[in-house]
Amino acid sequence: LIEMEDEEKKTMEDEVKKTNEALLREIADLCKREDRKTPEVILLLGSTGVGKSSMVNTIIKALTGKYFYRARSGRGLVGSVTLTFDWFDHCGIATNDLQSLQQKVIGDCWQQLPNIIDAGGMGGKDSPDIQEILEVVLGGFIPPETSITHLQKLQSDNYVGYLKDKYNNCRKEWKVTKVVFVATCSQMLPTDLVDVLQRTLKTFDPETGFLHYDVDVFIVITKCDLVQGMKRFPKAESKETITAAQFKKTEQEIANVFNIKGVQKHTSINWMSYVGDSEDDPDIDNIALQFIKQMMQPKRQKNRIKLDTMPLIMRFKLMLKKFKTKTHFYQMCALIVGIIAVVYVYIAISTPLKI
Repeated sequence: LIEMEDEEKKTMEDEVKKTNEALLREIADLCKREDRKTPEVILLLGSTGVGKSSMVNTIIKALTGKYFYRARSGRGLVGSVTLTFDWFDHCGIATNDLQSLQQKVIGDCWQQLPNIIDAGGMGGKDSPDIQEILEVVLGGFIPPETSITHLQKLQSDNYVGYLKDKYNNCRKEWKVTKVVFVATCSQMLPTDLVDVLQRTLKTFDPETGFLHYDVDVFIVITKCDLVQGMKRFPKAESKETITAAQFKKTEQEIANVFNIKGVQKHTSINWMSYVGDSEDDPDIDNIALQFIKQMMQPKRQKNRIKLDTMPLIMRFKLMLKKFKTKTHFYQMCALIVGIIAVVYVYIAISTPLKI
């Protein structure tokens, strides 16, 4: 009977491995889409200790076929308001990391894998300074690897709002396209942090009504290996500490806070991570690959007002806003020269010639 169970378990594992290979090919297809100009930028947000760094390391393992300890974990104290950002280009992998299968499937397109920002140590405090840091990061104004301690010092030495004045050059490749709020089934949900995120994402341009940050929000619930019956292929003695009923309650609380009851299966992911260089687990790989596939799906289309249907005065105001940045300086000069030329031609035409 035991031998039959082992054989059945191996068959199931083999099936999941085949599914994972198919997922890897789907990810490669998404990388090669003609409309993909720049990689997605994923912001991982959540309290210290929820497993964001382990999540990054697990993604690297699933995509490369080998465990690499790239993301550091356990920084700071739980509830700390210290904010540190780590930027992982192309999910934190390089071409030399890819094992034989992965090299064959994504070796020619891994540069289009998402960039991941790990926001560590952002505690439960809801404050204007935290909101401003979120705004400049979401908007693509902060260069990768910028010290967040430095940003906080600029705020402290000057005023909240100073970062928006100092960092006014938006780069498309830095703009966050997906926000992933990472919670855990073993800790309380930091509702204040959820509040500041939701308030930030609701801000809009009063001139146009457009949201400032056109991003999709997802929720990842980590440490699901602690939940009874969640892990299909246990490799060692079980360390389950959470009942299925307790997990269901936590899941419902998170759905209520984020107001995602109707779309929970599309926006909430139950996560398990590798703990160090542990034995391969096809289920863990499957979760990570499903996640990357979901993050790379084409963005849903949103109905927006076309610029040419706006009143002239509104279009002019939008152009003036763009001209505030250095990148639009030459466009502003061209506009001024164009206006002068039109006025000059008008005067020349309307002035009668004297013979």
